[in-house]
Amino acid sequence: MDLEPTCLALLALRLQPSGSAVVLLDAQRPDGSWGSFANDNEASGVTGLAFLTLNTLGTFPDAASRAADWLLDASGRQSSWIWKWKFRTTDTRVRFDPEKFGWPWEPGTCSWVVPTAFALLALKQSFPCCRTGRVAYRVERGVEMLLDRACPNGGWNAGNGIVYGAPMAPHLDATAIALLALRSESRQELIERGLAWLQRHPSSCSAPWSLAWSILALDAYDEPVAGLQERLAALAERDAIEDNGTLAVVALALDCEVSGNPFEVIA
Repeated sequence: MDLEPTCLALLALRLQPSGSAVVLLDAQRPDGSWGSFANDNEASGVTGLAFLTLNTLGTFPDAASRAADWLLDASGRQSSWIWKWKFRTTDTRVRFDPEKFGWPWEPGTCSWVVPTAFALLALKQSFPCCRTGRVAYRVERGVEMLLDRACPNGGWNAGNGIVYGAPMAPHLDATAIALLALRSESRQELIERGLAWLQRHPSSCSAPWSLAWSILALDAYDEPVAGLQERLAALAERDAIEDNGTLAVVALALDCEVSGNPFEVIA
């Protein structure tokens, strides 16, 4: 079982009576995390998405609590002092502040945009107010990390905004997911710049996955999405979508104004 499309499918079917969420409980590792696949031997950055799914479905609170504990303990390797020293002194080809860290895709690697965003969404939804201690600390560091990794011209790439002195090109899906995680933050310049970039680019997008994430993010910021939904519906009708993860995100995007947006965090 692949965890990402499973979580997205459960979110798309969240209003339908089903016991399918038990598959997440069966796949959870003893330490509270999930692997990318049900039989993986190590944790993965999909844990944030799985935790968010449990929160949305309102099922298995003990499993959700274990996932929260794992996320609060996990971090990208640049959070350790030796890696902070390395990125400040010898490995300077990428531009980022090692004091600002989030979550990696795999243990022992650096923070990346999408797993950090999913972890932030899950923690923010699980602890909507009065965050203190470890929760407040990790949410603050994760938000700082996303802002630090923004591309100079707006939006987000998968990892860093600048590499070897060259600005990286933003990606629609990474930008949308990062903006979803930042929705409850004060609307500062980097967020406004990313939102402006996202508003300009989806109209020419022909990839259902990226267009669907763009719709979900714009909807969360109360931007009009009806025209983009029509475009997405036409793309979905024209080309058969064989990937279940893409199919689920498309369904969520087409239905977000009616059934709600499970990735929304209100300030």
